[in-house]
Amino acid sequence: MSASRGFGSNRDLSDAFQEFLTACAKTALTLGLLCTVVSAALLVFTCFRVNDPNAHASIADAAANSKIFGKILLAGILGVTAGSTFLFWGEEVLGVLQLLGAAALFFAPLYLPSALGGASNDATKVAFGELQSAGVVFGVLAVLVLAAEIVSHVRSRVAHGSKSDQLKYGKGIKEEADRQNVFMGKCWQLPYCRRFVRLRCPIYHSKRTCWKEQVGCMCEEKVIQDAMENRPIPKDELLAAKLIPHNHKLTFEQKRDRCKQCVIYNEHQRHKYKLAMPITLGVMILLFAFTHSLLYGETTFLTEKINRVVQVGTLGALGQYQPPPFFVEMLLFVFFVVVLTYAMKVLEFLIFKLKV
Repeated sequence: MSASRGFGSNRDLSDAFQEFLTACAKTALTLGLLCTVVSAALLVFTCFRVNDPNAHASIADAAANSKIFGKILLAGILGVTAGSTFLFWGEEVLGVLQLLGAAALFFAPLYLPSALGGASNDATKVAFGELQSAGVVFGVLAVLVLAAEIVSHVRSRVAHGSKSDQLKYGKGIKEEADRQNVFMGKCWQLPYCRRFVRLRCPIYHSKRTCWKEQVGCMCEEKVIQDAMENRPIPKDELLAAKLIPHNHKLTFEQKRDRCKQCVIYNEHQRHKYKLAMPITLGVMILLFAFTHSLLYGETTFLTEKINRVVQVGTLGALGQYQPPPFFVEMLLFVFFVVVLTYAMKVLEFLIFKLKV
């Protein structure tokens, strides 16, 4: 009685702590959005104010105010990142929205000068600098969140494979006490193959696999019936193979669909993912390393191209813009993380959805 009361108490404490963290995250997100929007608006307003010929704003005071607004903006960015990450962790749009927000801040010097009539002074430079700095910080945090989400998702897939609600054959079955778990092993070398059936299974004695024969102990009644009747199976592989039952009433597609819904086959798919995931990561890293020079040049060209387009709209107010190496490298890294994310999603789709 006391044990159950203690368990309930621990669960209540855990739920209460989770609710507390959720409330903190909501507060951080709300205050962060407020600080971000207000400080960014004040920085833009400062730029308009010091460029108004009828206003008598001090450029030095405006520059000092911009630095203060920049610190508030940075605090807001931290609140938005922390709050949104906690509340929307696992949502596919989280990283995309954070990166878009970072891009909106970083590229402010490209699209705001047109609204200011192209004028520029020390105060506007400081204001733009604060916006870009906040964009860089937001971008780095967004990339880290995206990378952490990839790692978490990959670890979950490696540990659990397909979701249990996608299974039909063997759903809810527990691992055997004398479990085997040979990496990329055959069906009878995996944790969910039952020893009682295995010793009387012709697939086991013929050293084949149920997904290749498209018949197994989770989906074919004949296999279970023969095991229950203790039907003798010859130890010779060729003779045992002749006793493998084949259901000719089902089409190839129907048998294939049975495999896709089988707990043993999905354990095999999880092993495939554990093998393919580091290979995919390694290939992506090698491609990035070998094509880095080409990608660096193309990214620089793309940035300059965007600048030339903006120049048309701002009537040449920005002057010649040469993207700094740090910015190009950071942009390349963001592209790499995004491409890697979708490469992992394609891999998951192939293995856990199409079951190739």
